[in-house]
Amino acid sequence: MNEGEDSEIQKDVSNRVVINTLKMRNWKSYVKEFLMLFLAVFSGFLAENYKDYLSEEASAKEYAKALIMDLERDTLSVKGIKIQHELVVMSIDSISEIIHRSVSEKKVRGAFYYYCQISSFSPAISINDATFTQLTQSGNLRYFKSPEVITKLSEYYVQQRYLSRLWISESEKRNMVIQIKARILDNYHYKAYSKLTPGLNDPKDMPDSLMNEWLPLQTNDKDVLNEFANTLENRRFYFNWTKENVFPKYTLQAKELIALLKKEYSI
Repeated sequence: MNEGEDSEIQKDVSNRVVINTLKMRNWKSYVKEFLMLFLAVFSGFLAENYKDYLSEEASAKEYAKALIMDLERDTLSVKGIKIQHELVVMSIDSISEIIHRSVSEKKVRGAFYYYCQISSFSPAISINDATFTQLTQSGNLRYFKSPEVITKLSEYYVQQRYLSRLWISESEKRNMVIQIKARILDNYHYKAYSKLTPGLNDPKDMPDSLMNEWLPLQTNDKDVLNEFANTLENRRFYFNWTKENVFPKYTLQAKELIALLKKEYSI
């Protein structure tokens, strides 16, 4: 082999080494670029997810604050309604006592008119469910990640709807009371009592002229009076049931839910 051929062979070998080196470098650079691009995209994805997470956490906290306000209003409403319910039940008891003693003449003291007016009320609890309704209708209930919060929210508003249905059913009995009352009381004298409410007019604060003056009745028929008393007894069950069973559970659920929301969202 002469020097020229040997030189050509060396050049060829050198070229192949250079080409292989370039190929090796290009492959490594592609991998590097791919990894850098992947990391950039993945980091952006994580950052966007974290941003969404922070946004949802902030929204959940705002909703939790609104729910707490609704729940606090509910508990205050129950306190006020319980006082009114007690006055209605007291009036029912007083009417029953008067009727059981019998009304021999078509006259009664004004207290009977007062009790008839108060006993025909059906005080309704204020239902504060605007925030929960918004959460469910908008699909934003998903902001609450805690299963315990979701469960207690659902249980509370189920109880709230139950209380609403009870009141609607009781209102039908109230309408029966009003119809019978209209057959008993003399409208001319009833006008002085028709604007009295259990929330504002306690019997101990009533003028003696309205409580003790003798007033006429349209009828003192025993059957009508007995029907009136029986209808009131049906209403007594509602008031006692809500007082002993519904209200305690309702307020306890509200207090537990308030405490849980405050703990969960550091409010």
